[in-house]
Order: sequence, then C-alpha cells, then structure tokens
Amino acid sequence: MFQPIFIYVVGFVIVVSFNVFANDKKAAVNFYTEAYPPANYVEEGELKGITVDTLKAMWQHLGEKEQPISIVPWARGYRYALDVDRSALFTMSKIPARERMFKWVGPIFYSTHVLFAKKKRKLKINSLGQVFDYDIAAVRGDISEVALLQLGFPSSNLSAVLKLEQAFLMLETDRVDMIVLTIHGYYHLASLIGFDTKEYEQVWQVNKVGNYIAFHKNTPDSLILKYQTAFEAIAKQRIAIKQKYDLPLDEY
Repeated sequence: MFQPIFIYVVGFVIVVSFNVFANDKKAAVNFYTEAYPPANYVEEGELKGITVDTLKAMWQHLGEKEQPISIVPWARGYRYALDVDRSALFTMSKIPARERMFKWVGPIFYSTHVLFAKKKRKLKINSLGQVFDYDIAAVRGDISEVALLQLGFPSSNLSAVLKLEQAFLMLETDRVDMIVLTIHGYYHLASLIGFDTKEYEQVWQVNKVGNYIAFHKNTPDSLILKYQTAFEAIAKQRIAIKQKYDLPLDEY
C-alpha cells in the first residue's frame, strides 16, 4: 500500500523518498529515479510510470515487499549508481559508453530519438550531414543530447536546456529549427502542454536504444539474475503496463 511521502534535505537538494511499505528492514538495493514521464514521474502524490510499475510487478512476482524509491536529480542518481554499492538508477538508456559501468536489468522499453520540426517549414533531411546545418534544442545531459553529440553534431548548433518544455518553446518561437526527443516523450509533451501534433513532424531518426534499470557494477550477479528472471517472467504484465501508458508500439 502506498504510504506517505517523506521529504528531507541533503545538502541543498530536496530528495523525495516514496516509502511504499512501512517498518521494513534496510533495502537490499537503494533505488533512485528522476521525474521523466512516462517512465517515472509523480502524479497526485503517487510515483508511477512504465519502469516504476514494472519494478513493482517484479517485486510482486518475487513475493517481496515494495522497496523505497527516491526521486533525485539525474546527475545525483547517476553518481550514486556509479559510486555507491547496492545502488540502482532508472530509467537509463544502455549505450556502449555505459555498458561496462553498470549491471543491467531489462530492457523495460525502447526509446526512439527523433528530430521534430514545424511542418510548415517543410524541412527535408536526406542525410546526417544535412542535420548539422540546423539549430537544435535538447534537454541538457539527456541521452537525446548525448546521442546527437556522439554523431558529431556541432555543439555550437545545440541549445541545451533544463526541461523539455523549454526546448519546445524555443521551437515554437523559431529560436531553433528542431528539437530532439523520444517519440513517447513527444506525445506526452503534447498532452502536457496541449499543442496540436499535426503542426509538427518527424524529420530524422537519431537512434533507438533500450532503457533499463542500471545497478552498481559490484552488485552480486545472483541479484541481477534474480531481477532479470522476474522481469522475463512477467512478460504479459509488461505489455499491459506499456498499453496503460500509451507507449507507441515501435518502442515496446
């Protein structure tokens, strides 16, 4: 049963811990996440999302009580998962540069990173080199920004912002030509802000990556195997969860 939210301050950063059970013993793993719908986010005081619900279904399958999940800024959670034993962070895209830095459970779902532009601009991109001629907005530190830079996109043409809403505002006011985000992120943003999706279009696919729960590299292999086995055993539930959050079929 969902329990009250406890907020405490660490340094100058507010950390929100969702204690989904009371009076339990110290968790075997400290789970961290960020607010990034539809994978993980807070709505009316409840932590939910594709990965959150999947993790809860895994605990249920294992016959274990739900464990606390702390919402922290991405950079802080990343550092915990990288440096602190028995830590895990979700939802993390598994890319070659990260593969040996963590142990992985998943993939929970996939992210297709694409470039969106105003349809009236009638932009036609036929090659990666043409992308480099435009100004693009991306969320700072997000895998979509990383993916662009890894392709050699010039940083001078990239506007990094803190939130996706800011990137969209730059597109709307013609401060940039395109924004980069996932397909599911695009439709979630449309429902959040209320813009007409028919006025925009995909002009280029950047990449497609799997999203996982990333565990500290010293996490015992037996624990990773336990979670991965549970993950695979709840295949039908995972499909239902993706349907619940209207995940596009090509990102299953």
